[in-house]
This record gives sequence, C-alpha cells and structure tokens, in this order.
Amino acid sequence: MSDFPIREITIYHKSNNQWIRYVKEASYRNNSILNHNKNGSSSTDDVIVRIFDIEGYNLEWFVQEGDYIVNKKVTDEIEENTPATQLSKVYGKENVHKVTSINNLIFNDSDIEELEHIKVGCI
Repeated sequence: MSDFPIREITIYHKSNNQWIRYVKEASYRNNSILNHNKNGSSSTDDVIVRIFDIEGYNLEWFVQEGDYIVNKKVTDEIEENTPATQLSKVYGKENVHKVTSINNLIFNDSDIEELEHIKVGCI
C-alpha cells in the first residue's frame, strides 16, 4: 500500500521445534512512544507490522503468536531455544520483537483488495 513506507523484515516462525525464516515486505511502526496514556502506562504492543504481501499466507509462509520479527532482512539461522537473545545480540533489542497478536485483514473483496493485509502486534 502506497501510504505506508515499506521495508523488508524477517519472520522467525517456530514449527516442529525448528525456526523457519521468512523475509517479507512490510510496514513497520514502533509506536511505544505514542501509546502512553495519562497515567504513564502504554499499550501492550510496542510495534505494529503490516504485511501487505499476503500471497501464500498460511500456505507458503506463516506467522503466529510467539514468533519473532527482526526489523530488517537477515539470514541468521536460530541455533538455540532463545531466539530473542541470539538475535538481539547481533541486531539490538530495539530491532527484535516477539509477536503478541495477529489480525487477519483479508476480506476476499476485489473492491478493497489493496487494503488487505496481516496486522501483527509485537513487544
């Protein structure tokens, strides 16, 4: 979608005790600074990722709660059971996020096809 700046991200999806890597084009927004309420607390999601490249979703590529997203294209293989620690050492904690929510916004309606995407909330 042209209104959102797009970049490559890497999804690490856990399947059968191994981490599978997918590189997708997505809009990435760190909103931890924007979510403070009058009491000083913030919402549960620090990052919102919108994946507009939905072709093959849940057939060829996957994302689910508990997976990890890196805010760039990376080629690392996960060698341990602690992907956040392993990836954060290389890319920094500010670029590695755990998926906490997924909102499937695919409507199968040709009139709004351009708006379809997967919205992923992360911490």
